[in-house]
Amino acid sequence: MKKRWLAAFMAAAVAAGLLSGCGASAGAPSGEGTEASGTGTEDAEAEDTGESGEAEASQTGAFSQNVLLQIPVYDRGIEGVPDVTDNYWTKWVQDNFGAPNNITVEYVPITRSDVLTSYSLLAAADDLPTLCLEYDYPKLTQWADDGYLQPIDLDMVKEIAPTYWQNMVDNGLDQFTDLGDDSYFLMGTRPYSNTTYTFCTFYRRDWLDAIGVKEYPFRWTDRKAAYQAIVDKGLAEHPAGGWQIAGAGVDQNYPYRSYPQDELTWATTGDYNIPALTTEAQRILLKRENEAYHLGYKDPEYNITSVEDAKAKFVNGEVFEFSAYVSSNMDWLISFYDNNPDADLDVLALDGLVEDDDPATGKMTNAYRPNNLFGMMVGFAHDASADEVKAALMYLEWMAQPENLFTFTWGIEGENFNYDENGNPVSVPDYSGEYTQGYNNSVDYWCVVQASKSLGSIEEDAAYIAPQGLPEDFTRDIIDYYYGQLKVYEAGYAQMDCLFSSAVDAETEYAATLASKYAEYRDRLTMCPPEEFDALYEELSQAYLDDGYQEVIDGRKEAYEAGNSTKLSK
Repeated sequence: MKKRWLAAFMAAAVAAGLLSGCGASAGAPSGEGTEASGTGTEDAEAEDTGESGEAEASQTGAFSQNVLLQIPVYDRGIEGVPDVTDNYWTKWVQDNFGAPNNITVEYVPITRSDVLTSYSLLAAADDLPTLCLEYDYPKLTQWADDGYLQPIDLDMVKEIAPTYWQNMVDNGLDQFTDLGDDSYFLMGTRPYSNTTYTFCTFYRRDWLDAIGVKEYPFRWTDRKAAYQAIVDKGLAEHPAGGWQIAGAGVDQNYPYRSYPQDELTWATTGDYNIPALTTEAQRILLKRENEAYHLGYKDPEYNITSVEDAKAKFVNGEVFEFSAYVSSNMDWLISFYDNNPDADLDVLALDGLVEDDDPATGKMTNAYRPNNLFGMMVGFAHDASADEVKAALMYLEWMAQPENLFTFTWGIEGENFNYDENGNPVSVPDYSGEYTQGYNNSVDYWCVVQASKSLGSIEEDAAYIAPQGLPEDFTRDIIDYYYGQLKVYEAGYAQMDCLFSSAVDAETEYAATLASKYAEYRDRLTMCPPEEFDALYEELSQAYLDDGYQEVIDGRKEAYEAGNSTKLSK
């Protein structure tokens, strides 16, 4: 039965690639579809001394001398997740990949909420892992510009990791390998990359029923009326909840932009990582935050509330909705139903494009930032020896084999999963034995190959990522959410961020400062008297530009005008 599923799994990889290709942007970084000579890797080999280069290996042969391979893994600090560097699955990799190839595999913990700091500290200590991994293209370009990474020889990649490379080609990812004249990046695939359907909003359907509201109140006027009715009914004191701003991707303003987007504005201020405080879209977003705060719907202590504490408030029945990535095992949802046994949840699944033009704040749609075409990006540390680079490529190739990816993704039959009557794996929702997987079915390990599970169709995939062990089945909701988002994407309201094939130095210099300043300015704008908001927004926007954002905009504009960026899809 497993062999039958594996055949379907390999077919699914092809199907996912075809779907992922739908989201390709019209332009690409310089060298689209081309290969660099990889002279940097050859230089590294020539300069290496001692034993490096003597322990030769191919994709099937073992090194003659032991090679250390260090691989980052996110440490998310989540309760109940095994030690990310020492668990059954790290030992499984060592036993099944490391030992047969005379490679010692060592996992290096990286703080998920502060990736840049983790890598910066490792770089300062001359202790970067062999692989440097991240989902965000700007971080990798920054690391390359900072000298963290070495160029790679794509011919060597094709020789040692042919399956991994072919997955990239099949999914159109070979266009993203280059930075300037050299190749620096490899990357895993991302099924359904033109949507974000695995990130769902769970909301209290029973509360809407209690106040006589039939549909999710998407429009701002309707949302405020629903919040007030929830408060009046005594269901919650601060139904909008909220938490402090931290990390990348905060306050995304995609729903508040004007569409079709102006390409220069998109290229210079449309980035995921640095909030665009100076834009009209950000003004609308924060104006609504200010209004919700002063009407009492937002938690008055949101600015000292962590995300985990905000989640706990939802679990305790204090908040109307909460958004998170879905997986088959979601302990906090199990706890939610334990605390609220009569509750009825729904997943927000709007059927296509919805628009809202609120006279007090401005326009809004359900536009969104689609996932990047690629999943996890892979770079090689500047001081990794030729043998270590080879070992890393062997690891990528081993992980890309369907049988290995299947086991790492699903676990052990009879423990982590069982087969259903159709021969498909079904996760055991409350497993907690010897083979307990890491966060989200150990995704932080196998993401180097694929960003999420895929069985080949959205109906099957939704069924197998839908949380199990709950009194409600969210499979249909997740499917509806996917198709609703797809309509928004096809209407032109979902675009990847602009990617630059030349480093924008100002981003490197000011990203951390702007993140800190934005958190400060955002709180001031949320809490200021409503009648002072517009003037304060102008004042703080100028301050933000002076803090370095103007230099970021200018740097992006220069790269864009030089042709070193992607373009808006047409």
